[in-house]
Amino acid sequence: MTKINRNDIFDLLRGALLALLISIAGVIILAVIAKFADLSDGVITGVNIGVRILSILLGMLIGVRAGRYFIAKGVAVGGIFALITYILSVILAGGFNNSAMTLYDALACILAGIISGGICAVLPRK
Repeated sequence: MTKINRNDIFDLLRGALLALLISIAGVIILAVIAKFADLSDGVITGVNIGVRILSILLGMLIGVRAGRYFIAKGVAVGGIFALITYILSVILAGGFNNSAMTLYDALACILAGIISGGICAVLPRK
């Protein structure tokens, strides 16, 4: 069994934090657009999901540098991202929400991490 080294841990943290920063920027841009445009709730929800998926993909592509365990790292980055966004939404909302949507969000983030890890695995590294 291969040990996980420090570079792998830093890859996870770097990928998740980059995904979080990209997601926050995307949500702010979406909020500004939604303020001036008449967007329906369905459009906002769809774009929000797209921002999350894109942010996980970019976080994996930019943040993950060590050349192994890409799919496992994608699962971890997606899970960490989902956990951090859930904690931030609880803090901003002022309490826990017992919605099943958070489970779907977490699963979507993990699935996006798996797909992003697969993409990272096939892309050539320097």
